[in-house]
Amino acid sequence: MIIGAGLEEIDEAFNWLVLILSTLAGVLFQSPLLFTSVAPFRVHPSEPAIALIRVLLIPLIVLIISWLGAHLIQHKETRIVLKSFSWFYALTILVIEFHFLVGAVLGELGASLITQGLLLLPSILIPSLVYLGFIRKQYRTIFPDSKFLNSNKKQALFCIILTIFAVLYWATTFGMK
Repeated sequence: MIIGAGLEEIDEAFNWLVLILSTLAGVLFQSPLLFTSVAPFRVHPSEPAIALIRVLLIPLIVLIISWLGAHLIQHKETRIVLKSFSWFYALTILVIEFHFLVGAVLGELGASLITQGLLLLPSILIPSLVYLGFIRKQYRTIFPDSKFLNSNKKQALFCIILTIFAVLYWATTFGMK
């Protein structure tokens, strides 16, 4: 495999993912009342735009900064960590946006599925599973000498820490009034 070609493919896939995330965020911004109807994500009705900024716009800005940093930084291992972080973070944002869409489409049924944890708890694992099953494998092919990508302990710790931070961020965001 040609390293440049593999890297271009995975970077292009990421660019498409960010485009999809931005489109979904735009749809949710156009209908803030859909956002407020999804339990357990209930937000005070007078503040849906502020809540949307906290839960969608700020994470997109962090995502863009991390991805651009991954392209600008010279140190290869740091670049790999930033690209991995960006993928994991984007997948986490996608899961959150999916919950809003499920709640909006299915109404009270979707809200109760999320509230009961039937969708929420398994979804916490989705970014880790996709990252470890697909993204990490692709990057390992492109960067075979990476200590970060070849260490199962570092990868497990990476996924655990990012999952904890994501859960805490969104829990505190939705807890704010």
